[in-house]
Amino acid sequence: MTKCALLLLLVLLPPAWGQDYLNKELSLMVGPSFGSTQAIDGTNITVNGGTGSSTTFGFAFQVMQQSAVTLWVEPFPVITEQPGESTSTPGFNSADSLYFVPSVRLMAPVHPRISLFAALGGGIGYFHNYTLAIPDSSRLNIDETYHGIFSGGGGVDFRVSKHFSLRIDARDYITGRNLGGVAGRNHPLPMAGVAYRF
Repeated sequence: MTKCALLLLLVLLPPAWGQDYLNKELSLMVGPSFGSTQAIDGTNITVNGGTGSSTTFGFAFQVMQQSAVTLWVEPFPVITEQPGESTSTPGFNSADSLYFVPSVRLMAPVHPRISLFAALGGGIGYFHNYTLAIPDSSRLNIDETYHGIFSGGGGVDFRVSKHFSLRIDARDYITGRNLGGVAGRNHPLPMAGVAYRF
């Protein structure tokens, strides 16, 4: 426990070689999540999709700088997705999902306070999905599964002070079909939030 606390302290402390070198970042993003209307295989049961919410909490560190262009690694962002879903069928529950998708982010300034970025990543997600309850086939059940994820996207970062920036981030999380309340493979999550550099 003590070793873990010391390691966390070393990661979060500003670098000893100067306060101007801000190479670490914490971020919090929120946005909508989009559920799909789905017909459950082999039944006449339909789950109606709707708009829900999503959040991302992330930590990142800079690994390279060439001129003003920087490369960042996001080692363990935590993304939650709660799509809006509804049905009149008994046994219904949420299709919430949890993603762990490490990524790399390339940032390029277009103005002293504005940078554009592109990001790619891959990881794993924990998904809820709808199945029929057995032996009572008139009820919906929630199946739990893990599945690999590929992500890609980009956005814009508005630097408002030395340490803080406002950020718009849009990424598509690509999975297997019919996971997390989405009928297809794509889970687009547009988000906005704040990043703190230190």
